[in-house]
Amino acid sequence: MGKLDESRQTEEMVSAYIKKFHMISTGEKILIGLSGGADSVCLFRILLALREKLDFSLEAVHVNHCLRDTAARDEAFVRALCDSEHVLLHVYSVDVKAHADENGMSEEEAGRELRYRCFTQTMEKSGATKVAVAHHKNDQAETILFHICRGSGPNGLSGMHPVRDVVIRPILCLSREQIENYLSDGGQEYVVDETNESTRYSRNRIRLEVMPVLEEICPGAGEHIAAAGENMEQLAGYLKQQIQKAMEECVEWTGQAGDVMKLSCQKLAGL
Repeated sequence: MGKLDESRQTEEMVSAYIKKFHMISTGEKILIGLSGGADSVCLFRILLALREKLDFSLEAVHVNHCLRDTAARDEAFVRALCDSEHVLLHVYSVDVKAHADENGMSEEEAGRELRYRCFTQTMEKSGATKVAVAHHKNDQAETILFHICRGSGPNGLSGMHPVRDVVIRPILCLSREQIENYLSDGGQEYVVDETNESTRYSRNRIRLEVMPVLEEICPGAGEHIAAAGENMEQLAGYLKQQIQKAMEECVEWTGQAGDVMKLSCQKLAGL
């Protein structure tokens, strides 16, 4: 199979995944979080390739966290990339370190909070209805492991959802290897965040130190963990449906304002 065929196969895989989870509706405006790294650039390229087929418009958001000397380089790269494809880009500069210090949180948490604040602000002024972020299968495996370490039930063990409110994850079906192959086959450059190699961040330690050991123990461990997360998501959805059904059968709301709950112990005992 040639490089072009493999790239199209990857795009079709993502297209099918988008349709499966009803991520994008006809005529929608989608924002993409574009850092300039491999994952977000891959998502950008795939969405560009699918834009006409799925009939949506695309704008990009870049958030400069002002944490690295190379942050200006990343911003310049993203500006040039969007200019070359005639995609409107919204750029923000945020002080992640100050926000983390002021609110007693890690830089990871602060960065995520400020990023999504910028996404929301851009949606309000642009009329966009969804935000596409570039999490993939390897991210999913790391997230599930992190949740296991902290202690979690079915919801946490299902990891990140393909669709969560207005946030969509179109390449959650791809592995990091598939992403890198797609970019390589298309001759697409991207920037590398050197902090990704730092073990001071929890997720980096899982990716750099834990996952390689698990892959040695069981080749394909990351893929298997991500697949287990999909199974847990189905289980969590089923349990939610059953709980709702039980509530409807066993609970009656009374009172003038409908704020008095009457519980049928007999029906509850019969479940």
